[in-house]
Amino acid sequence: MNRFTQCLLMAAVVVSPTIVHAQSEAKPLTVGVSGGVSVPTGDLADAVDAGYSVAGHVFFAPAALTSVRFRGDVSFDQFSYKKGSSLSDESFRSLGFVANAMVDLTSGSSSMMPYLVGGLGVYSGKASGSDGSSTDVGLQVGAGLTFKLSGFATFLEAKYVNVFSDPNSTGYLPITFGVKF
Repeated sequence: MNRFTQCLLMAAVVVSPTIVHAQSEAKPLTVGVSGGVSVPTGDLADAVDAGYSVAGHVFFAPAALTSVRFRGDVSFDQFSYKKGSSLSDESFRSLGFVANAMVDLTSGSSSMMPYLVGGLGVYSGKASGSDGSSTDVGLQVGAGLTFKLSGFATFLEAKYVNVFSDPNSTGYLPITFGVKF
């Protein structure tokens, strides 16, 4: 490879993150999906084992705000009851609809961006085999890392979800990996 080709290649490598960032900012509305493990906490951890979490996301990045974004989530978490309990063949599930605010902790030109996320939503919890369900208000707070790639981004996120159900609150910690288009 001659020296001119090497310089041209190096220039392309240096400029490409800026081009990718400029392309991602041109789209104020994006969608994504995520999935991972969901770890129960508190009273829920006494009854169920770790489960899984899947979610769909809609991201909105207003042009007027440089480090604040918004995200709507639809999430589904499911846990199996612990072995030996009277409900060991059953599971507990939670379906959530959440509105979040996200704050980027670094500038938008970085290819790896840490962020904070927090939101308020409505969660519907139900045990399989049960006729009843409970719909309650809940909140979630967490942090994550976005990895910008060419044409899309991935993210790794951990958040704490607390649903204010009666008589006890329900808490769990989804740790997920996602893709944003």
